[in-house]
Amino acid sequence: MKAPAIATSSLKLLQWALQVNFNASVIFMLVASAMSIAGSELFFEDSSDLYGPLANNMRFVLFYLCLTQLAVYGFYVISANHGAALGLGVFFLLLTISLEFYATINQIDIDQNYQKLLVYSGLSHTLYGGLCSCRSLHSSSN
Repeated sequence: MKAPAIATSSLKLLQWALQVNFNASVIFMLVASAMSIAGSELFFEDSSDLYGPLANNMRFVLFYLCLTQLAVYGFYVISANHGAALGLGVFFLLLTISLEFYATINQIDIDQNYQKLLVYSGLSHTLYGGLCSCRSLHSSSN
């Protein structure tokens, strides 16, 4: 087997693994957000600081993230535009920094699982969207 064929099949396998992980992160984000909005403590600890004086701020954020995730995923599926997944991934990664700032300004402790969810989803979206965007740019230039 020639080296380019091995590289191509390895890249296809990597893309497939990243696509499976990307879809899993979409499902996980939607389920975790929906359960948190419903008041379940399965994914996130119920903090009186977080849901007390600033009642429902994080729940509204998760609700909007759910809507954004659905809109971007729908756009990605319909148009096969991997740049949308890449953009949302970068947004999720930036949101982890914003979450720290939010916690500092409001002097509250936020469950670390929020950051873990955003980092996981952000990296999944960024890696998959980035790889597919690079491959489509490379194939269109040939």
